[in-house]
Amino acid sequence: MKLTLFTLCMSCLFFTFLSCGEDELDLDGPKYEFDVKQVEVIPIELDGTNGDWMSFMFKNTLTINNEETKHYSNKIREVRINRLTYRIINFNGDPLGEVNGSLSVANKVCLENSFVVKSTADNQIIYEIKAIEEIHRISEALKANQTVNVVYSGSALCNDMGMDFFIELTLDSKVIIQL
Repeated sequence: MKLTLFTLCMSCLFFTFLSCGEDELDLDGPKYEFDVKQVEVIPIELDGTNGDWMSFMFKNTLTINNEETKHYSNKIREVRINRLTYRIINFNGDPLGEVNGSLSVANKVCLENSFVVKSTADNQIIYEIKAIEEIHRISEALKANQTVNVVYSGSALCNDMGMDFFIELTLDSKVIIQL
């Protein structure tokens, strides 16, 4: 009877141990949180369109790897995005030039908008990705790969002359690492 009871208890302990996920087993290691603020620019250069809308696509990458986090890439447990924004800077060109654009992060469109580029740059308008599901999706992509592709694409109309400007993308996040 004692042997049966002992075997039953050991089996229960064994199966309980097997049912624990990796996250549950690693709770004893120390956690470290790093604030990661990454600013990237996407240069946009558009020729004059002479009355016709012209398609464009420009890209860059966004990463959570910096001097503090790069040594722990396989220990990242969570990425929390506090804020993900973009704005137009360093505008030069047709003052009436327009853009119908979309920002894609990690292979999915996150934000679409239309604007006169010069006035948007002059007024320092900031566009922010606020949809919770998008923030979560991008956080998971950054956790898995540490780097994601960012694409700004759409169409532009600039009749008087071409336009040059930058999309300044700012990621404000917290990276949680558990050793």
